[in-house]
Amino acid sequence: MGWIRHQKTRVLLGLLLTFATIHLIGSRLVVLFLLILSWTLLFHPLSAAELVIFVVAALFFLLQNYVCLRAGLFAFRFQDILLMPYYEPALWGFYFISLKRFITGNGKELLAIDKKAVAGLVATSIAFSLFSFDSRALFMATSASTALLLAMFHTKLDIAYALHALALGFVVELFGVSTGLWSYPAPDFLGIPYWFATMWMSVGLLGHRFLIPAAEGLAARART
Repeated sequence: MGWIRHQKTRVLLGLLLTFATIHLIGSRLVVLFLLILSWTLLFHPLSAAELVIFVVAALFFLLQNYVCLRAGLFAFRFQDILLMPYYEPALWGFYFISLKRFITGNGKELLAIDKKAVAGLVATSIAFSLFSFDSRALFMATSASTALLLAMFHTKLDIAYALHALALGFVVELFGVSTGLWSYPAPDFLGIPYWFATMWMSVGLLGHRFLIPAAEGLAARART
Protein backbone atom coordinates (compact mmCIF):
# COMPACT_ATOMS: atom_id res chain seq x y z
CA MET A 1 0.00 0.00 0.00
CA GLY A 2 3.05 2.28 0.09
CA TRP A 3 2.61 3.25 -3.55
CA ILE A 4 -0.92 4.50 -2.81
CA ARG A 5 0.35 6.57 0.13
CA HIS A 6 2.93 8.04 -2.23
CA GLN A 7 0.15 9.01 -4.62
CA LYS A 8 -1.79 10.64 -1.79
CA THR A 9 1.24 12.76 -0.96
CA ARG A 10 1.50 13.85 -4.60
CA VAL A 11 -2.17 14.83 -4.66
CA LEU A 12 -1.95 16.89 -1.46
CA LEU A 13 1.20 18.62 -2.68
CA GLY A 14 -0.49 19.26 -6.02
CA LEU A 15 -3.47 20.87 -4.31
CA LEU A 16 -1.23 23.17 -2.25
CA LEU A 17 0.80 24.15 -5.31
CA THR A 18 -2.39 24.80 -7.26
CA PHE A 19 -3.81 27.13 -4.62
CA ALA A 20 -0.49 28.95 -4.20
CA THR A 21 -0.06 29.44 -7.94
CA ILE A 22 -3.56 30.81 -8.44
CA HIS A 23 -3.28 33.10 -5.42
CA LEU A 24 0.22 34.46 -6.03
CA ILE A 25 0.54 34.76 -9.83
CA GLY A 26 -1.26 37.65 -11.48
CA SER A 27 -1.40 36.53 -15.11
CA ARG A 28 -4.02 33.83 -15.65
CA LEU A 29 -2.26 32.54 -18.77
CA VAL A 30 0.96 32.13 -16.78
CA VAL A 31 -1.06 30.40 -14.06
CA LEU A 32 -2.44 27.95 -16.63
CA PHE A 33 1.05 27.18 -17.95
CA LEU A 34 2.54 26.72 -14.46
CA LEU A 35 -0.34 24.55 -13.29
CA ILE A 36 -0.11 22.19 -16.26
CA LEU A 37 3.67 21.99 -15.82
CA SER A 38 3.46 21.26 -12.09
CA TRP A 39 0.71 18.66 -12.51
CA THR A 40 2.66 16.93 -15.29
CA LEU A 41 5.75 16.69 -13.09
CA LEU A 42 3.87 15.65 -9.97
CA PHE A 43 1.80 12.93 -11.64
CA HIS A 44 4.54 11.66 -13.96
CA PRO A 45 4.09 9.32 -15.67
CA LEU A 46 0.57 10.19 -16.78
CA SER A 47 -1.20 7.30 -18.45
CA ALA A 48 -3.06 7.68 -21.74
CA ALA A 49 -6.32 7.20 -19.84
CA GLU A 50 -5.44 10.02 -17.42
CA LEU A 51 -4.72 12.34 -20.33
CA VAL A 52 -8.17 11.51 -21.73
CA ILE A 53 -9.70 12.13 -18.29
CA PHE A 54 -8.03 15.53 -18.15
CA VAL A 55 -9.16 16.67 -21.60
CA VAL A 56 -12.73 15.36 -21.35
CA ALA A 57 -13.24 16.83 -17.87
CA ALA A 58 -11.89 20.22 -18.98
CA LEU A 59 -14.13 20.36 -22.05
CA PHE A 60 -17.23 19.15 -20.19
CA PHE A 61 -16.90 21.68 -17.38
CA LEU A 62 -16.05 24.47 -19.79
CA LEU A 63 -19.58 24.04 -21.14
CA GLN A 64 -21.31 23.08 -17.88
CA ASN A 65 -19.83 26.03 -16.00
CA TYR A 66 -20.85 28.38 -18.79
CA VAL A 67 -24.47 27.26 -18.51
CA CYS A 68 -24.48 27.94 -14.77
CA LEU A 69 -22.56 31.21 -15.11
CA ARG A 70 -24.98 32.55 -17.72
CA ALA A 71 -27.84 31.70 -15.37
CA GLY A 72 -26.18 33.75 -12.62
CA LEU A 73 -25.75 30.81 -10.28
CA PHE A 74 -22.26 32.01 -9.42
CA ALA A 75 -19.69 34.42 -10.85
CA PHE A 76 -15.93 34.53 -11.27
CA ARG A 77 -13.97 37.68 -10.55
CA PHE A 78 -11.91 37.13 -13.71
CA GLN A 79 -13.82 36.31 -16.90
CA ASP A 80 -11.29 35.53 -19.63
CA ILE A 81 -13.13 32.83 -21.58
CA LEU A 82 -16.85 32.01 -21.43
CA LEU A 83 -17.18 34.00 -18.17
CA MET A 84 -14.36 32.13 -16.38
CA PRO A 85 -10.58 32.40 -15.95
CA TYR A 86 -8.32 30.72 -18.50
CA TYR A 87 -7.23 28.07 -16.03
CA GLU A 88 -10.68 27.09 -14.72
CA PRO A 89 -11.48 24.22 -17.14
CA ALA A 90 -8.03 22.69 -16.59
CA LEU A 91 -8.65 22.61 -12.84
CA TRP A 92 -11.40 20.05 -13.39
CA GLY A 93 -8.99 17.77 -15.19
CA PHE A 94 -6.70 18.07 -12.17
CA TYR A 95 -9.55 17.36 -9.73
CA PHE A 96 -10.55 14.12 -11.44
CA ILE A 97 -6.98 12.85 -11.77
CA SER A 98 -6.38 13.78 -8.13
CA LEU A 99 -9.40 11.78 -6.99
CA LYS A 100 -8.29 8.75 -8.95
CA ARG A 101 -4.68 8.93 -7.74
CA PHE A 102 -5.70 9.55 -4.13
CA ILE A 103 -8.17 6.65 -3.93
CA THR A 104 -6.89 3.96 -6.29
CA GLY A 105 -3.45 5.13 -7.40
CA ASN A 106 -2.37 5.13 -11.03
CA GLY A 107 -3.50 1.65 -11.97
CA LYS A 108 -6.51 0.69 -14.07
CA GLU A 109 -9.87 0.32 -12.35
CA LEU A 110 -11.26 -2.09 -14.96
CA LEU A 111 -14.86 -0.90 -14.70
CA ALA A 112 -17.15 -0.85 -17.72
CA ILE A 113 -19.73 1.82 -18.48
CA ASP A 114 -23.24 0.43 -18.19
CA LYS A 115 -26.72 1.84 -18.76
CA LYS A 116 -26.96 2.97 -15.13
CA ALA A 117 -23.86 5.13 -15.51
CA VAL A 118 -25.26 6.77 -18.64
CA ALA A 119 -28.62 7.33 -16.93
CA GLY A 120 -26.88 8.87 -13.93
CA LEU A 121 -24.90 11.24 -16.13
CA VAL A 122 -28.02 12.29 -18.02
CA ALA A 123 -30.02 12.85 -14.82
CA THR A 124 -27.26 14.91 -13.24
CA SER A 125 -26.70 17.00 -16.38
CA ILE A 126 -30.42 17.70 -16.67
CA ALA A 127 -30.61 18.75 -13.01
CA PHE A 128 -27.78 21.26 -13.41
CA SER A 129 -28.92 22.51 -16.80
CA LEU A 130 -32.63 22.98 -16.11
CA PHE A 131 -32.58 24.15 -12.49
CA SER A 132 -29.58 26.46 -12.49
CA PHE A 133 -31.92 29.48 -12.50
CA ASP A 134 -32.36 29.26 -8.71
CA SER A 135 -30.06 28.03 -5.94
CA ARG A 136 -32.82 26.41 -3.86
CA ALA A 137 -34.39 24.69 -6.86
CA LEU A 138 -30.96 23.43 -7.89
CA PHE A 139 -30.30 22.00 -4.45
CA MET A 140 -33.59 20.09 -4.52
CA ALA A 141 -33.02 18.82 -8.07
CA THR A 142 -29.43 17.77 -7.46
CA SER A 143 -30.37 16.13 -4.16
CA ALA A 144 -32.71 13.92 -6.16
CA SER A 145 -30.14 13.18 -8.88
CA THR A 146 -27.43 12.43 -6.29
CA ALA A 147 -29.80 10.15 -4.38
CA LEU A 148 -30.41 8.33 -7.67
CA LEU A 149 -26.66 7.94 -8.18
CA LEU A 150 -26.20 6.57 -4.66
CA ALA A 151 -29.10 4.17 -5.13
CA MET A 152 -27.41 2.79 -8.24
CA PHE A 153 -23.80 2.97 -7.06
CA HIS A 154 -23.03 2.27 -3.42
CA THR A 155 -20.05 -0.06 -3.23
CA LYS A 156 -17.27 0.77 -0.81
CA LEU A 157 -15.27 2.34 -3.63
CA ASP A 158 -18.29 4.36 -4.83
CA ILE A 159 -18.74 5.81 -1.35
CA ALA A 160 -15.02 6.55 -1.14
CA TYR A 161 -15.18 8.53 -4.38
CA ALA A 162 -18.29 10.42 -3.23
CA LEU A 163 -16.86 11.33 0.19
CA HIS A 164 -13.39 12.21 -1.05
CA ALA A 165 -14.90 14.40 -3.76
CA LEU A 166 -17.07 16.10 -1.14
CA ALA A 167 -14.01 16.80 1.03
CA LEU A 168 -12.04 18.07 -1.97
CA GLY A 169 -14.95 20.25 -3.02
CA PHE A 170 -15.30 21.79 0.43
CA VAL A 171 -11.62 22.78 0.45
CA VAL A 172 -11.81 24.12 -3.11
CA GLU A 173 -14.98 26.11 -2.44
CA LEU A 174 -13.61 27.63 0.77
CA PHE A 175 -10.45 28.66 -1.05
CA GLY A 176 -12.38 30.21 -3.92
CA VAL A 177 -14.89 32.24 -1.94
CA SER A 178 -12.46 33.29 0.79
CA THR A 179 -9.99 34.69 -1.76
CA GLY A 180 -12.72 36.30 -3.84
CA LEU A 181 -11.99 34.25 -6.95
CA TRP A 182 -15.68 33.42 -7.27
CA SER A 183 -18.86 34.15 -5.36
CA TYR A 184 -22.44 32.94 -5.02
CA PRO A 185 -25.42 35.32 -4.97
CA ALA A 186 -27.36 33.05 -2.60
CA PRO A 187 -24.89 31.36 -0.22
CA ASP A 188 -26.12 29.26 2.68
CA PHE A 189 -23.01 29.01 4.89
CA LEU A 190 -19.43 30.28 4.74
CA GLY A 191 -20.27 31.90 1.41
CA ILE A 192 -21.18 28.53 -0.14
CA PRO A 193 -24.60 27.18 -1.21
CA TYR A 194 -25.86 23.79 -0.03
CA TRP A 195 -25.83 22.40 -3.57
CA PHE A 196 -22.04 22.39 -3.56
CA ALA A 197 -22.32 19.10 -1.63
CA THR A 198 -24.56 17.34 -4.15
CA MET A 199 -22.47 18.65 -7.04
CA TRP A 200 -19.18 17.36 -5.67
CA MET A 201 -20.60 14.00 -4.61
CA SER A 202 -21.92 13.63 -8.17
CA VAL A 203 -18.47 14.52 -9.47
CA GLY A 204 -16.97 11.68 -7.46
CA LEU A 205 -19.57 9.08 -8.37
CA LEU A 206 -19.71 9.92 -12.07
CA GLY A 207 -15.94 10.20 -12.24
CA HIS A 208 -15.66 6.67 -10.89
CA ARG A 209 -18.52 5.12 -12.84
CA PHE A 210 -18.46 7.03 -16.12
CA LEU A 211 -15.45 9.23 -16.86
CA ILE A 212 -12.66 6.92 -15.70
CA PRO A 213 -14.06 3.79 -17.42
CA ALA A 214 -14.75 5.79 -20.59
CA ALA A 215 -11.21 7.17 -20.60
CA GLU A 216 -9.68 3.74 -20.03
CA GLY A 217 -11.77 2.31 -22.85
CA LEU A 218 -10.76 5.06 -25.26
CA ALA A 219 -7.10 4.69 -24.34
CA ALA A 220 -7.28 0.94 -24.86
CA ARG A 221 -8.85 1.34 -28.31
CA ALA A 222 -6.19 3.86 -29.31
CA ARG A 223 -3.46 1.32 -28.53
CA THR A 224 -5.02 -1.38 -30.78
